[in-house]
Amino acid sequence: MQRGSSNTVKWLFIPVLVLGLSAASTSWAKSKTTLSPAAEAGKKIFDQNCALCHYADQTNNKIGPGLKGVLKNKELPYSHRPATVANVQEQIEKGNPQGKPMPMPAFSGKLSKTQINDLIEYLKTL
Repeated sequence: MQRGSSNTVKWLFIPVLVLGLSAASTSWAKSKTTLSPAAEAGKKIFDQNCALCHYADQTNNKIGPGLKGVLKNKELPYSHRPATVANVQEQIEKGNPQGKPMPMPAFSGKLSKTQINDLIEYLKTL
């Protein structure tokens, strides 16, 4: 290999390396996003009460719909109601007796208003 072509390879490799490291650090930073105290409490509530039926990190169905981006979408899965905090709160409190393939239980009385609000704060981060 000639000396000139060796330098060319070096100069092509360096930008590719920098771009790769930049993309990796951006991905790592997104995965390490810190949650607010309310969202952190909501994540624990989700893990204890919701994760059996719902995925937090994808939109695929488990028993119920995956909830990734649930409050960023135009409408809620299954019910097709607008994806608003009020509609999500109502769904959590009242459940969905006609849910398919399985009814969603009501969490009013099982979770406090603060716990439901914390859960919604977590759902906003998905």
